[in-house]
Amino acid sequence: MRSGSARWLVKNPGGTWKAGGGWKRAGRVGGTFVETSWGRDGHTGPVYPRGTRICIEFKGLSTRACVTLK
Repeated sequence: MRSGSARWLVKNPGGTWKAGGGWKRAGRVGGTFVETSWGRDGHTGPVYPRGTRICIEFKGLSTRACVTLK
């Protein structure tokens, strides 16, 4: 994947999946990484409780990259 679009999804503990933002342009960095950023400076954003699951979804790919907040 050289470039494409990505969005992030969030699921609070006991809640349902919600789109955290719209589709954003994502570009390839180096050989194996693709990046995009949300927020004005890449460091601002919402605060979520412990146990929240956050996933990044790329358009055209069925697999998501997910993390659970601790």
